[in-house]
Amino acid sequence: MNLYLKSILFWFILLVVAIANAVVREAWYKPVLLPYIGHWAHQISSLTGIILFFVVIYYFIKRLRSEFTYRKVLFIGAQWFFMTVVFETWMNVFIRKLTVGQVLETYYFWNGETWIFVLLSLIVSPLIAYRIVRSKGDMLLK
Repeated sequence: MNLYLKSILFWFILLVVAIANAVVREAWYKPVLLPYIGHWAHQISSLTGIILFFVVIYYFIKRLRSEFTYRKVLFIGAQWFFMTVVFETWMNVFIRKLTVGQVLETYYFWNGETWIFVLLSLIVSPLIAYRIVRSKGDMLLK
């Protein structure tokens, strides 16, 4: 199977990880944190999402290491970024019924929004994971 097709299919694993992360946030720690520190549950969820994405991306790259080059890793990260933006925009506009302006506000990091950092991690995480896997040490997560 083509590496790019594998990466598209792998994006659905990232989607499952993101949904699981959101479920844990909404069911477990958001109700506890909400009365005390406002909407920080979303910032915490962004951080845990970035970490979880890195872990699964690392294993994806490690498993298929022989198929990757730096250029392919960069392309795949950008592919995941754009797939996620399209999916999130579609979901927010057509399912959550947000306006395009409200969707754009989720990118305003200067207002405390952290979504853009999650998206950027989809580009950066594969690059970092690839460097680690390529290095002779490859001691992380053995």
